[in-house]
Amino acid sequence: MRKKTALVVVLCAVSLFLFAQKPLLNLKYEQNYTPTYDEVINMLELLDSKYDNATLVENGFTDIGKPLHTFIINSEPEFNPEKIKAQGKTVLLINNGIHPGEPEGIDACLQFANDILRNKNGMKKWLDNTVIVIIPVYNIGGHLNRGKYNRANQATPYETGFRGNAKNLDLNRDFAKCDSENARSINKIFNEWDPDVFLDTHTTNGSDHQYSITLITPFPDYFPPAQEKFLRSQMIPDIYEKMEEGEYKLIPYVNWLNYQPLSGILLWQDSPRYSSGYASLFNCYGMMTENHVYKDFADRVKSCYQFIVALSEFTSENSEEIIASRKQGTEELLKMPTYPISYQVDTTQYSTLTFDGYETSEEIIDKVTGLPRFGYDRSKPLSKEIRYYDTYNTVEEITIPEYYILPQGWTEVIERLKLNGIEMVPLKNDTLMEVTVDYIDEYSSPKQPFNGHYIHNEVTTRSEVQQIMYYAGDLLIPVRQRKMKYILEMLEPKAMDSFFRWNFFDSILDQREYFSSYGFEENALKYLNDHPEFKKQLEEKRKADPEFAKDHRAQLNYIYNNTEWAEKTYKRYPVAKIY
Repeated sequence: MRKKTALVVVLCAVSLFLFAQKPLLNLKYEQNYTPTYDEVINMLELLDSKYDNATLVENGFTDIGKPLHTFIINSEPEFNPEKIKAQGKTVLLINNGIHPGEPEGIDACLQFANDILRNKNGMKKWLDNTVIVIIPVYNIGGHLNRGKYNRANQATPYETGFRGNAKNLDLNRDFAKCDSENARSINKIFNEWDPDVFLDTHTTNGSDHQYSITLITPFPDYFPPAQEKFLRSQMIPDIYEKMEEGEYKLIPYVNWLNYQPLSGILLWQDSPRYSSGYASLFNCYGMMTENHVYKDFADRVKSCYQFIVALSEFTSENSEEIIASRKQGTEELLKMPTYPISYQVDTTQYSTLTFDGYETSEEIIDKVTGLPRFGYDRSKPLSKEIRYYDTYNTVEEITIPEYYILPQGWTEVIERLKLNGIEMVPLKNDTLMEVTVDYIDEYSSPKQPFNGHYIHNEVTTRSEVQQIMYYAGDLLIPVRQRKMKYILEMLEPKAMDSFFRWNFFDSILDQREYFSSYGFEENALKYLNDHPEFKKQLEEKRKADPEFAKDHRAQLNYIYNNTEWAEKTYKRYPVAKIY
């Protein structure tokens, strides 16, 4: 009887073991089908129900009214970010479906989650020191807007979601400005999890070539020396080496120099509006896969899966080095006297790589119009050594202040600073302070909106030291805190994706006071009589400029704008500095 019982126990154990090894999810990417939103969530709920070391969590809101989910995979049933970080584990955050017409990351992550949980090929060992957090579908509104005609440049899958979200925003231009509920939620997720490594999965329809997958690596020059060294000498080459061992080779994202094929590839500069650029604000190693739209969907999913496996393995194998490099990078950043705010590629420094592409022609006959066009001839593959430029030089840098002061009325900016965990100290009393302020001298803006904003370019400024009254509740922001990079990038007006560039301070660009020529005459006359030196200056300008001397309004403007009548607040950037 005991032998029979023992046999039953063994058989049950074997049965459970075999069940744990069997895939639970029925993915159909081989049939050019990517799951609907409900199917994605149902699959993750199934994994959640079967494995106690994984959980599906509602983690904020989206513009479509549905919650943003994270799927957390750990070695044990512990899912609290603070406790997990305290254990010294690395956090790998993977985001999918930011552009729902580019869905291979969704399928690849579903398969990856299923495989690591059932310990395929011993993958579960990576969870000993690494927690994997997956955002299954980020742009839920776009994913629900599913159809056959959303992605004109690709044949498969047969149905996909739409690029814009429920507010018709491109969410991969929204990380810095945070107009969407989606972006506010992911800002909170970053603040909550503080990921060490971040991946966002995409598809590109750029040049045609033989690769199924390309990569935008973390931008090394954005990082302090310790992290730049780690990226160039270890992380980037190791990931490429791991991909070489698999079925799908990896190539840098094909961003041609001067837009000329085979002229050399430039490392993409991902500013904070993009997911990977936003990740770098927290010294997180953020990157994007860009699968190739002209390849079959199954190949795109498989190559994306292969990359996720390689990245997860690297993160686990180098967990201690990743955490140590981020810590050292933060320490180095806090000691920096200056900070770069613009870059330019250094074309004197490059490496070479073998590029497998196709010959191009200006005389390919278009099958629709019957007319010649530029294109790639897939019947003529080529392999050529080309240059890869991944070094950028600093064009402009600023001296890092010790404090910024932000008046409390700028609530939209304050909200975003809070979302990202920025430490701010409200003033207890009304206080007159000597500060350095920037004036916006020049800027340009497009005629058409860009993702809902008229973003400012070509910004030039000048600085003045002034005495300004601040009031109880205005915010003193210590700059040298752990998230210093975010503070500098968002509050320096000339930084690439600052709040100023994204129109959060546009009301300073309007002049509030004005004068009428008739009404101002008596006051102007009195001012000239009371200030003989300025009166002499005006007379000299009349003599030097005959057109000015004949222009009544121009002379009154000169008096108004060069005396105490001029508004101190006009074009004065409201975020002041203390050095």
